[in-house]
Amino acid sequence: MKVMTTQFNIAQTFLQALPFSSLLKMKMEQAGEGFAVISMPYQSIVSDGSKDDKIYSSAISSLIDTCGGLSVLVHKHLPRDTATLDLRVDYLRTAYPSKTVFARAECYYVTGSVAFVKATATDNCLTDPIATAVGTFAFVAKKPVSI
Repeated sequence: MKVMTTQFNIAQTFLQALPFSSLLKMKMEQAGEGFAVISMPYQSIVSDGSKDDKIYSSAISSLIDTCGGLSVLVHKHLPRDTATLDLRVDYLRTAYPSKTVFARAECYYVTGSVAFVKATATDNCLTDPIATAVGTFAFVAKKPVSI
Protein backbone atom coordinates (compact mmCIF):
# COMPACT_ATOMS: atom_id res chain seq x y z
CA MET A 1 0.00 0.00 0.00
CA LYS A 2 2.94 2.37 0.47
CA VAL A 3 3.47 2.54 -3.31
CA MET A 4 -0.13 3.65 -3.82
CA THR A 5 0.28 6.37 -1.17
CA THR A 6 3.58 7.58 -2.63
CA GLN A 7 2.23 7.68 -6.17
CA PHE A 8 -1.00 9.37 -5.07
CA ASN A 9 1.04 12.02 -3.24
CA ILE A 10 3.29 12.59 -6.27
CA ALA A 11 0.26 12.99 -8.53
CA GLN A 12 -1.63 15.21 -6.11
CA THR A 13 1.38 17.49 -5.56
CA PHE A 14 1.87 17.85 -9.31
CA LEU A 15 -1.84 18.50 -9.93
CA GLN A 16 -2.00 21.17 -7.23
CA ALA A 17 1.03 22.95 -8.73
CA LEU A 18 -0.75 23.54 -12.06
CA PRO A 19 -2.63 26.87 -12.05
CA PHE A 20 -4.94 25.81 -14.90
CA SER A 21 -5.91 22.62 -13.08
CA SER A 22 -6.68 24.67 -9.99
CA LEU A 23 -8.80 27.05 -12.05
CA LEU A 24 -10.81 24.09 -13.39
CA LYS A 25 -10.97 22.59 -9.85
CA MET A 26 -9.44 19.29 -10.95
CA LYS A 27 -9.18 16.85 -8.06
CA MET A 28 -7.00 13.78 -7.62
CA GLU A 29 -9.20 10.73 -7.13
CA GLN A 30 -6.85 7.74 -7.49
CA ALA A 31 -3.30 6.96 -8.54
CA GLY A 32 -1.26 3.81 -8.70
CA GLU A 33 1.59 2.38 -10.70
CA GLY A 34 1.06 3.81 -14.16
CA PHE A 35 -2.53 5.02 -13.79
CA ALA A 36 -4.35 8.08 -12.53
CA VAL A 37 -7.96 9.19 -12.10
CA ILE A 38 -8.90 12.85 -11.71
CA SER A 39 -12.22 14.67 -11.66
CA MET A 40 -13.44 18.07 -12.78
CA PRO A 41 -16.72 19.36 -11.36
CA TYR A 42 -19.26 21.12 -13.51
CA GLN A 43 -18.94 24.91 -13.19
CA SER A 44 -19.89 27.88 -15.33
CA ILE A 45 -16.28 28.49 -16.42
CA VAL A 46 -16.27 25.18 -18.37
CA SER A 47 -19.77 25.60 -19.80
CA ASP A 48 -20.91 27.28 -22.98
CA GLY A 49 -23.68 29.03 -21.03
CA SER A 50 -26.46 27.69 -23.24
CA LYS A 51 -29.65 26.22 -21.85
CA ASP A 52 -28.08 22.78 -22.34
CA ASP A 53 -25.05 23.71 -20.17
CA LYS A 54 -22.64 21.80 -22.42
CA ILE A 55 -19.09 21.50 -21.15
CA TYR A 56 -16.46 22.81 -23.56
CA SER A 57 -14.56 20.04 -25.30
CA SER A 58 -11.36 21.96 -24.58
CA ALA A 59 -11.97 21.57 -20.83
CA ILE A 60 -12.40 17.82 -21.30
CA SER A 61 -9.25 17.68 -23.44
CA SER A 62 -7.36 19.51 -20.69
CA LEU A 63 -8.65 17.03 -18.12
CA ILE A 64 -7.54 14.07 -20.27
CA ASP A 65 -4.14 15.65 -21.03
CA THR A 66 -3.47 16.37 -17.37
CA CYS A 67 -4.52 12.88 -16.35
CA GLY A 68 -2.31 11.36 -19.05
CA GLY A 69 0.70 13.28 -17.79
CA LEU A 70 -0.04 12.17 -14.24
CA SER A 71 -0.20 8.52 -15.30
CA VAL A 72 3.33 8.89 -16.69
CA LEU A 73 4.59 10.60 -13.52
CA VAL A 74 3.36 7.72 -11.36
CA HIS A 75 4.78 5.01 -13.62
CA LYS A 76 7.17 2.59 -11.90
CA HIS A 77 10.14 4.54 -13.34
CA LEU A 78 8.87 7.69 -11.56
CA PRO A 79 10.14 10.27 -14.05
CA ARG A 80 11.06 13.80 -12.99
CA ASP A 81 9.36 15.69 -15.80
CA THR A 82 6.87 14.98 -18.55
CA ALA A 83 5.48 16.84 -21.55
CA THR A 84 2.75 16.00 -24.04
CA LEU A 85 4.10 15.16 -27.49
CA ASP A 86 0.86 14.08 -29.15
CA LEU A 87 -2.71 13.59 -27.95
CA ARG A 88 -5.60 12.30 -30.03
CA VAL A 89 -9.02 12.72 -28.43
CA ASP A 90 -12.07 11.09 -29.99
CA TYR A 91 -15.30 12.66 -28.75
CA LEU A 92 -18.18 10.21 -28.59
CA ARG A 93 -20.85 12.44 -27.09
CA THR A 94 -21.36 15.63 -25.07
CA ALA A 95 -21.09 15.52 -21.31
CA TYR A 96 -24.31 15.48 -19.32
CA PRO A 97 -25.21 18.93 -17.93
CA SER A 98 -24.14 19.71 -14.37
CA LYS A 99 -22.23 16.43 -13.91
CA THR A 100 -18.69 15.93 -12.67
CA VAL A 101 -16.40 14.57 -15.40
CA PHE A 102 -13.79 11.91 -14.56
CA ALA A 103 -10.72 11.02 -16.57
CA ARG A 104 -8.79 7.78 -16.16
CA ALA A 105 -5.44 7.38 -17.88
CA GLU A 106 -3.06 4.47 -18.06
CA CYS A 107 0.60 4.60 -19.06
CA TYR A 108 0.81 1.22 -20.74
CA TYR A 109 4.25 1.30 -22.39
CA VAL A 110 7.51 3.24 -22.04
CA THR A 111 10.67 3.47 -24.11
CA GLY A 112 13.85 5.31 -23.10
CA SER A 113 12.19 8.74 -23.17
CA VAL A 114 8.63 8.34 -24.52
CA ALA A 115 5.58 7.03 -22.68
CA PHE A 116 2.39 5.77 -24.35
CA VAL A 117 -0.94 6.50 -22.69
CA LYS A 118 -4.61 5.65 -23.23
CA ALA A 119 -7.42 7.49 -21.46
CA THR A 120 -11.17 7.74 -21.11
CA ALA A 121 -13.42 10.58 -19.91
CA THR A 122 -16.78 9.71 -18.35
CA ASP A 123 -19.49 11.40 -16.36
CA ASN A 124 -22.40 9.14 -15.60
CA CYS A 125 -21.22 5.60 -16.24
CA LEU A 126 -18.14 3.78 -17.47
CA THR A 127 -19.97 2.07 -20.33
CA ASP A 128 -20.98 5.38 -21.92
CA PRO A 129 -17.77 7.44 -22.24
CA ILE A 130 -17.64 11.07 -23.32
CA ALA A 131 -14.29 10.62 -25.03
CA THR A 132 -11.39 8.25 -25.48
CA ALA A 133 -7.80 9.25 -26.11
CA VAL A 134 -4.33 7.98 -26.91
CA GLY A 135 -1.20 10.00 -26.49
CA THR A 136 2.55 10.08 -26.26
CA PHE A 137 4.46 11.93 -23.58
CA ALA A 138 8.17 12.73 -23.39
CA PHE A 139 9.74 12.24 -20.00
CA VAL A 140 13.05 12.62 -18.19
CA ALA A 141 13.73 9.56 -16.06
CA LYS A 142 15.38 9.78 -12.65
CA LYS A 143 17.38 6.72 -13.63
CA PRO A 144 17.94 5.09 -17.03
CA VAL A 145 15.00 3.03 -18.26
CA SER A 146 15.87 -0.54 -19.20
CA ILE A 147 13.53 -1.91 -21.83
